[in-house]
This record gives sequence, structure tokens and C-alpha cells, in this order.
Amino acid sequence: MTNSKETLLRGSIEDNQFRLFACETTGIVQQIRDIHDLYPLPSILMGRLITAVALMSGELKAPQGEISIRIDAEGPLKGGIVIANKEGMLKGYAFVPQLWLPENQDNFLVGKNLGKGTFTVIRQSGLKAPYQGKIELRDGEIGTDLAYYYHQSEQLPSAVNLGVLIDQEARIRAAGGIMIQALPQADKSLTLQIEENMINTPNVSDLMDMGMTIEEILDRFVLKGLAWQISKSTPIRFQCDCSKERFARGLLLLGKEELQDLREDISPVCHYCSAVYTFTKDEIEDLLKSLD
Repeated sequence: MTNSKETLLRGSIEDNQFRLFACETTGIVQQIRDIHDLYPLPSILMGRLITAVALMSGELKAPQGEISIRIDAEGPLKGGIVIANKEGMLKGYAFVPQLWLPENQDNFLVGKNLGKGTFTVIRQSGLKAPYQGKIELRDGEIGTDLAYYYHQSEQLPSAVNLGVLIDQEARIRAAGGIMIQALPQADKSLTLQIEENMINTPNVSDLMDMGMTIEEILDRFVLKGLAWQISKSTPIRFQCDCSKERFARGLLLLGKEELQDLREDISPVCHYCSAVYTFTKDEIEDLLKSLD
């Protein structure tokens, strides 16, 4: 269950020269870890991805707006997918949830075990066709890849700090992140100051584990010496919008021929929340009749 600290903050720096997004995701990452029984390395990957997509969701404007990040990689970790909407609902899953590597230190190295791959962002407004942008993974550490995506695809200089801290049982001790984007009118000297501050900021999850809030981290490290303000705060949470009705619509897309081959009880499982929806033979017959 999430707590009140799990919030997406949106703000500005130095009279709107920079956009600011920051969030804590500890409880959400723990919930995803528990639902999918993630091992340490997939837990770190999903923690970074879910935090990254939460930060990106701060730019959504349309009521039905949704944003996704998908990693497809050649290494043993393979990747994962995460989705966020304007209402603060987050969900996702790892492609290899129970990955354990022989060398213990490798179970904490996301980039090394993703290897070569792609970082894909899909934006949906609900009003027109989705927009998709794709880049090659920069280093697979997710924060660097997110900053590189904005630079390459949107020409928007961005600084990102993502952190996930876990214990030996893969319990999530802290997770969160900060993203700052320079707007066209941004003063270069201020950009350099923010870059230096970010470089000198310890990993955000380590600071959170010491008891600091995201606002305190911003004030004491990331935005030290700068004027900034928070303009909006939105609660964020894990929530899947799956339902038996949605699965039924998916089964209808299989077509009559394939449905006829399914004339026995089936129990599809939701990738995002592991919910199971059982369809009896009679219910499959009803779906076939609806196609007639």
C-alpha cells in the first residue's frame, strides 16, 4: 500500500528558465516487486523505470493522456515496460522477473545486464494517433538514457537523478528521482550551476534512506543557491485498469477461428498486476455468438 509521501512534484527554477519534476516512488516500487516476485536486479530496473515514467507523466496535459517507456535489450535482463497516466496511476512489468546471475555483484548492475537495446517512449493523448520516439540505449542505467532521449528526440537538455536502494531480501528501502529541463531562454551559467549541483548530489535514494524528503534534497543539494518553487503536487500510486471485460474484448480480437479452438476453460493473467480472469466454456461460447 502506498503512502502520502508518494507524490509527483512539478515546479520551476529561476523565473521559469527550467522545468522541475521530482517524486518519491518507494511504496509503488515495493508493490510492483511484491506482485511480480522480482529478484534484486529486475527490482532495480523496474524501480528506475517506474520513477522515470512518473517524472515524464508530469508533462501530460490531455485528460486521457498516457505515457509509456519500453526497454528491449539483448542482455539477460531483457528489459521491461512501464505506463503512467495523467491521474497518477502507474503500472509495469519486467520481461525477466526472476533473473539471478552467478556473480553476486552482477545482480546490481542494470546497464551491464541490459547490454545493447532500445529505449522507446510512447505518448497517447486519447485524441489522435500515439506518438512514438525511439533511441538506442546510451548506457542502460535508465537515468542517462532518459536524459539522452530528451536531448535526441526533443532537443530538450535534461538532467536526471534516479535512485533505487534495496536490501539483501530485495525489500525496497528507498526509490525516487529528480528531472530538470532547461527551456530555450535558460541562462547558460545557471545551466552549468545546476549540472554541477547534480554531479555533486549523492544518489537520491541514499539521501532518502537517511530520512531526507525530496524537497530537502532539492533545497540542500540539487537547487542549492537557486530560486525555485513547486507549482503542483499530484499523488501517485500503483494501479492497474485491467478487467474481465477488457480481456473479453481482447479475446474477441483473436477472431472466430481461434476462439473456436479455445472451447475449454481458460484463465488469462494480467501482465501488469497478475490478476487472473477465468472464462468458462459457456462464456467462450457466448463470445463466439457475439461474433455472429
